[in-house]
Amino acid sequence: MKSFLFTTLLALVACTTPEVKPISPDIVTPHKGVVMGQAVDANGAPLANARIVVNNTQFYNSTVLGQTDANGQYSLAVSPGSWYVRGTIKTTFDGKPFTLDLHPDTDAAFAGTDGAVRNLSLKIAGQRTHEHGNNGYYGGHIELYAWGLPTDQLTLTLKPVGTLMDGSAGKTLTVAPDNGSVHDVPLGKYTISARLGSQALRVRIRNANQTYGTSVTSSFNPAYAGAEGRYKLDIEIED
Repeated sequence: MKSFLFTTLLALVACTTPEVKPISPDIVTPHKGVVMGQAVDANGAPLANARIVVNNTQFYNSTVLGQTDANGQYSLAVSPGSWYVRGTIKTTFDGKPFTLDLHPDTDAAFAGTDGAVRNLSLKIAGQRTHEHGNNGYYGGHIELYAWGLPTDQLTLTLKPVGTLMDGSAGKTLTVAPDNGSVHDVPLGKYTISARLGSQALRVRIRNANQTYGTSVTSSFNPAYAGAEGRYKLDIEIED
């Protein structure tokens, strides 16, 4: 009987649709029983229609869902318990759909009875908070398949094509792979070439039915089928 009641309680906690509070002009002072804040892009402009997910730290799949208004603001009622906030924004870049994770200004858990203010911002590179499973980087990951070449002696050059995903100009990057990988590349579209010392190498996107060339141009792809917020490129290299 106790097991049945506990299971029923979990189901109710997970499925309850919370009240969406009216947006307050004051998104600086916490209000009891409410989490609120604003989502902005890399220039500080409001992000409308960003998806907000408030997660319970104790009960799996117990969430409060909402989205930002035209001013990038949100306000959601939360029940007693321990909570943290996540956010995402959907966009199209290089003709492909992307779902980008937003960076919370603080990832500390808060008590629902106290309420909290949690603002979020768009980042296309940089470290994540490393709290509540938010590990790694916001930038893209490049995995190299060098087929016998010494990956610790390779150099990649990445030249941005147009603006990056946040609208910034970007810059040409010359990077040395770390154990066959390049981490935290600002999300965008790049023309990529590779060298081994002074020797130019040939490259292509892996499993894309391409021939090798002196360079390859591509934006990032989901890290795996159906992935959101995590993007990578698999590059094959030969001499």
